[in-house]
Amino acid sequence: MTHSSPLHLTPAKQRVALKRYLERHIEEDLPDAPPGTGRWNHVLVIPAYDEQPGMLQQFLKPAVDSGRKLVIVVLNRPQSNARPDANEAMRSAARALAIADPGVANATPIYRLNNSTDLLLYDLELKSGPSPSDQGVGLARKTGCDIALLWISQGSIASDWICCSDADATLPPDYFQRLEYMADDTTATTYPFHHETGTDDACSNATAWYELRLHYYVLGLKHAGSPYAHHALGSTLAVRADSYAKVRGFPKRAGGEDFYLLNKLAKMGPVAGLDGRCITLHSRPSHRVPFGTGPAVDRISRVENREKLALFEHPLCFEALRAVLTIVPQLYYQAPDEIPDLLAGQSLPADLAGATSNTLTTMGIEDALNHCRRQGRTEAQFRRQFDQWFDGFRSLKFIHAIRDAGWPNQCFTDLLEVDPAWWPANLAEMGDIEMLRRKIRQQFGWTIEETGL
Repeated sequence: MTHSSPLHLTPAKQRVALKRYLERHIEEDLPDAPPGTGRWNHVLVIPAYDEQPGMLQQFLKPAVDSGRKLVIVVLNRPQSNARPDANEAMRSAARALAIADPGVANATPIYRLNNSTDLLLYDLELKSGPSPSDQGVGLARKTGCDIALLWISQGSIASDWICCSDADATLPPDYFQRLEYMADDTTATTYPFHHETGTDDACSNATAWYELRLHYYVLGLKHAGSPYAHHALGSTLAVRADSYAKVRGFPKRAGGEDFYLLNKLAKMGPVAGLDGRCITLHSRPSHRVPFGTGPAVDRISRVENREKLALFEHPLCFEALRAVLTIVPQLYYQAPDEIPDLLAGQSLPADLAGATSNTLTTMGIEDALNHCRRQGRTEAQFRRQFDQWFDGFRSLKFIHAIRDAGWPNQCFTDLLEVDPAWWPANLAEMGDIEMLRRKIRQQFGWTIEETGL
């Protein structure tokens, strides 16, 4: 399905967006960049809470030569955690490192990890105390990315990309190099990823099921023709600096901050899904966020027969979404009361077509179409306005509404019967979920090789 052009920013508008963000929306009292320009070629931001110093070892591994790198680690602790020593091990490990440039006075010391990588440990907990529990990792990511944006604007970081990951991630050697080939209008990228097997078999298996669920949802969106069909994991993101400023940075949320940031960025321009070597995410129990990977894996691990766990949206939910997105060009010319007839022509079962029409009515489709026609005087402009309204969040709400209308989530065994059209192979031919994960990676063009930053 072809979509209209996104909203590009001219260089002048980019400068205005950056200036406005730095004046109005950046976190307060962040350190200025050290003197000198172009000190680092790339920047990577990682929130850290209750982590062990071993996480720093990933940055000591060899990499494809991409120049000097700055890693910004933001120590944070939510108010819900009563342990004041949760981050002490990381603080001690940083203090044991050599200062990167002893001759440069800087309120926040920069440490040397190796000859090509420096570390800025920004201690948000010591500076501001424990974070509000409803802000959590979102505040940490925003703080680190705000520092990166500020230092880019001050000339210390040459790249216009802000890379984001997590403490449990190991990055491939060409991680930064792949950003050099991005089209100018790309607002963000999502990297390939896979969860490796850890020491806890139950956790590793549950994480594999969760990863499969993520892939299933994205593949369903792709099948439907959604412009929001991308993975949304904070550990696999890179965002262009001016786009980050334009959407006012990461939302300060305790979870889902990655989804909401990408949802806004996708309205401005393409979010590129990269292929090639995967980021390796370590399968481990985690209760650092109220929802997301950690809590989901914990819930899955408590179920013995995971093939019977209803993890996957009914395939017909995505067929309903596909039908909606297919009729959008006709909605430029036809009235909302013709939607039932348009959907009936999309080969949907009659009850599903009726539920789809009712769901659109409940979501306010009539007012939305009137707005899209006012703002979009051509069919292409109308389509762009519609995609702005029917975004990733509304797509999710739509799928949930169809689910609740009579097409409930399916377990893996159920999917053997319906065999979703967008999966890479007949599920009945799959020996186990590991084989299916491999097939999906092949479909995405993802590979697993020796990794390390």
